[in-house]
Amino acid sequence: MENKKVKIIATIGPASDSEAVLKKLMLSGVNVFRLNFSHATPDYFAKVIKRINKLKKKLRINVVTFLDLPGPKIRTGILPNGKFEIKEGERYILGPNGDIPVSKSLLKALPSKGKISLSDGKIQIEPLQRIKNGIVVEALDDGTLLNNQSINAANLIYEKKYPTNNDIAGIRFGLRHGINVFALSFVSRKEDIQKARRFTGKNSIIITKVERDSAVKDFSEIANESDVIMIARGDLGLNIDMVKVPFIQRKLIKEANKLCKPIITATQVLESMIRNPIPTRAELDDTFTAIMEGTDAIMLSEETAIGSFPVKSVQTLRKLIDFNYKKLNPTRYPIKVEEDALIDDVVDLARNTRIKSIIMKTSNGKNVLKLSRYHIDADIFAITNDTNTANLLSFSRGVIPIHSNRTSSAFKAVNKNYNVSRAIMVYDVPRGKKAETGLNIINL
Repeated sequence: MENKKVKIIATIGPASDSEAVLKKLMLSGVNVFRLNFSHATPDYFAKVIKRINKLKKKLRINVVTFLDLPGPKIRTGILPNGKFEIKEGERYILGPNGDIPVSKSLLKALPSKGKISLSDGKIQIEPLQRIKNGIVVEALDDGTLLNNQSINAANLIYEKKYPTNNDIAGIRFGLRHGINVFALSFVSRKEDIQKARRFTGKNSIIITKVERDSAVKDFSEIANESDVIMIARGDLGLNIDMVKVPFIQRKLIKEANKLCKPIITATQVLESMIRNPIPTRAELDDTFTAIMEGTDAIMLSEETAIGSFPVKSVQTLRKLIDFNYKKLNPTRYPIKVEEDALIDDVVDLARNTRIKSIIMKTSNGKNVLKLSRYHIDADIFAITNDTNTANLLSFSRGVIPIHSNRTSSAFKAVNKNYNVSRAIMVYDVPRGKKAETGLNIINL
């Protein structure tokens, strides 16, 4: 059965790309698969997409797949042997042909003073001296550097055209393979999203990753241009003072809820499960905090992409979500238009009666998103004939999107698959020039 509460996103990689593991992930409660376009070839992803689509049809489970685009390439390059051992206290050359390869343009943008972080902060290096075509650095940590790892420094300004050529290639690849959900990396301003949408198309779903201080400062403008928001805590914590990240996370989740934008909390969620079968208690507490703050989705990265326990990581996260979901404090939002009053009445009915299911017929999902942000315990079944709306609502907390062109068939599917005996029925579908909006209690 699909996860009806906080959504789970799993990144696919060598640890999880087989048909057998993908099937287990779907059955364990994954709602969305992430394909990180920075770490594999188009041919590889084409095979993964084919497997996912095959399983979706076979299992009859609605799982959305999105491509995470690299953005301006703030990453190291390709290593001769695919990896490089870095030792604390040793000196290395950072540059196009150095021990730690980076492009000429990135080399120019990197600071000559202050720490530089590699691989999501796992390795710290310190610049000592600029030389021709490079920087001499000293390692502050031991670590293994892999291909295409992140590189960050405080206040790093690295401006290239947006979207990049690699992003455009990724978008075209995705569209050719039936994917129109894309995550944008290193967004600085709302114009970045507008430019990217020219390539993705107006019916696409854009996930904007908040990784830069400028994206935090202009969050409202950026969120309004986006369909979904991701708090990418790894790179965000390397581009700003990391002690600010918990406060920023709480602030952005609250703001996204107000704006009716689904929001994802990502990076280092259950990181210890990359190597261990159980997470640390601190990781569980961190994830619980994000749930309580109101996040719509939690994303696993290396845990499912390269970790030793991809399925167990998802099962652990699902168990944590299920156990703690009902503990969220009720939320209220101001009533500004007629539809807000209707949603408010639905919330009261769900909270004060034995009705535990809400069925909403919707075209664009707008009022479903409004209802979702209240974080009620009731299950929200969103019936829509629009594929993009169904995909968008797959990121939204507490919502099960049902894509169907026939309402009667959708009702039967809800009753058969979820055993709903009594529900609130909410219509939110444009009919001609008027929108049919209403409320009715029905027995299925």
